[in-house]
Amino acid sequence: MISEPRMSLIIHDFSNISDYFKNSDVLKDANISNENLDSLNIDEIEINSCTLKNITFTNCKLEKSYFFNTIFENCDLSNISLNKATFKRVIFKNCKLIGTNLNSAYIENTKFIECNLKNCYLDDSSLNKVEFSNILLNEGILSNISLKEVYFKNCDLTSCDLSNTSLRNIDLSNSIIDGITVYPNDIYGVTLNEFQALEFIKILGINIKRTD
Repeated sequence: MISEPRMSLIIHDFSNISDYFKNSDVLKDANISNENLDSLNIDEIEINSCTLKNITFTNCKLEKSYFFNTIFENCDLSNISLNKATFKRVIFKNCKLIGTNLNSAYIENTKFIECNLKNCYLDDSSLNKVEFSNILLNEGILSNISLKEVYFKNCDLTSCDLSNTSLRNIDLSNSIIDGITVYPNDIYGVTLNEFQALEFIKILGINIKRTD
């Protein structure tokens, strides 16, 4: 079971987040909405027990940052760098993370719901108790990552690179996986539907011959 964010009972409305981080690297118990954050380049900040709604991040680098008990709703985090960031008990709902750099991230008890992660980079990341629901992950780079209790529900993984990522105990049966890149050793223990299984047979180099 994926744990939900643990929100504070007292949440304060907040604004001018860019100015706030000039003097502090920790933001807690805040409700932030309708802001455009441009060129926010700060490492190792912490955002805890916050709700961010209708926030656009542009040309931002928030590497090695920590996000705990936080909800992102209708936010645009496209093409920003969250390299080596940590996410625990986080929800992304109807967000854009197109081309976002999440390489070497640690993501735990987190849900991505109706988000666009096209061309997202997740190389060398660790995902533990993560749900992707109605997600676009096409052309994403998910190579050499650790997947533990990760759930894909109605996702589009077309042309996704999953090389060197073990799919053991992963269910892809109700997702689109056309053109994905995997190695034979990666697919041991994966769950597929019958049509997907035929495509994976080709990956294994097996030829099927019709018999009369």
